Amino acid sequence: MMNLLVTLDRGYIYPLCTMLNSLAKTNSSECINLYVAHSSLTPTDFKQIKYALGNSDAEVYPIKLDETLFQKAPTKSRITKETYYRIFAPLYLPRSVDRILYIDPDTVILNSLHSFYSADFGNNLIIGAKHFDGFVDNWNKFRLTLLKSNHYINAGVMLMNIEKMRETITAEKIFKCVKRNYCRLYLADQDVINILFDGKIGTISENIINLDERCFARLLKIMPVSNALDFVEKNTMIVHFNGKEKPWKPVYNGKLKGFYDMYASPQFLNELRCLSANA
Repeated sequence: MMNLLVTLDRGYIYPLCTMLNSLAKTNSSECINLYVAHSSLTPTDFKQIKYALGNSDAEVYPIKLDETLFQKAPTKSRITKETYYRIFAPLYLPRSVDRILYIDPDTVILNSLHSFYSADFGNNLIIGAKHFDGFVDNWNKFRLTLLKSNHYINAGVMLMNIEKMRETITAEKIFKCVKRNYCRLYLADQDVINILFDGKIGTISENIINLDERCFARLLKIMPVSNALDFVEKNTMIVHFNGKEKPWKPVYNGKLKGFYDMYASPQFLNELRCLSANA
């Protein structure tokens, strides 16, 4: 059994459904509990979500978050109330959930997630992949005064030790962290997560669990593009289309778009639109 968490607003329904379509096709042997944290999704949206999962052995659990939970939440242009949804996961997920894999909607799943999901946490509360390499990684650690973690991680894919996080995380602690670091939270909740769990974050190669165009460009320095694409297809679990450019938009200049198109065929997207039109 695998617990997955996604958080989103209505603008990301089609990318989410593409990710879920890829999940259903590459992890068909897994029993999946999908928790969807939101504040604005409709019954039609959940109909599309269930359709995207196909005939997979998956249960969908909508979690409509109570806005009062975030009444005291500090906000700014890049820190909205929705920003807090993944940080608050230990506080709103059912007590039966002891670990969960958080995945951003702008991703596709290429291979089995089983080995990552089953990873040993050790003393860590989160396992993820570093967001940048070299100097920029070190600069982010310096910027946020991260003294214990080996790397600054990307929060788009995280295995979360929910059972242990419940022992340390409170709403007050989260809000206090945001207020104390308000002026340096350039990357919103990703910065907050790195600060809150400094020293309790394990890492796995970004080429395996969180490969983006920046990571792929590093692969191209050591192998031809055809070999790099073959490596990704066979070894990468999750491709992450972070950044401003998205593969579902008219213009996309990256080299990983083919992996997105594998699961976002015109027929699949048209079927999703029909579900919405007939609602």
